[in-house]
Amino acid sequence: MIYKYKDTIISLKRDGSIKECPIDIKVISNLIKRSLKDIETAKRNLEVDNDCSYNYAYNAVLHAGLAFMESKGYRPDITGKHVTIVKFINAVLGKSFFELINNYDFMRKKRHKFIYEPDIPCSKLEAEKAIDTAIELIEIIKKYLKEKNPQLSFDL
Repeated sequence: MIYKYKDTIISLKRDGSIKECPIDIKVISNLIKRSLKDIETAKRNLEVDNDCSYNYAYNAVLHAGLAFMESKGYRPDITGKHVTIVKFINAVLGKSFFELINNYDFMRKKRHKFIYEPDIPCSKLEAEKAIDTAIELIEIIKKYLKEKNPQLSFDL
């Protein structure tokens, strides 16, 4: 199922989904570094636990998404934090990344099911695709962050 978010930063601010915050380069850098560790953990666990790999791939994008928001001077409100990150990324990156963002949103929903319905299995192929989606989106975010904030210290 495809979900189209039509939110803008203005509408996300207006409905209270995002809050302004000071831009902190150290926080942004640490979130990206954490996302890269999450990807490595997802890859290492692929042969042992598909669900764990999927979850770490999702966490990787979640951390990168938070870094992306921080770089623009925003944080998600506590309510609906995960979907707000998806909506924010979509609002900024736009239609050219729609399929990738939609894949991330699917990951969000599947990961939610893992947490609350642990009897739903994850195949190795799903875990591999989640890792691929995470890597692709993180690379786009890293490139964007580096262009906007050349002082960032993570390795490209």
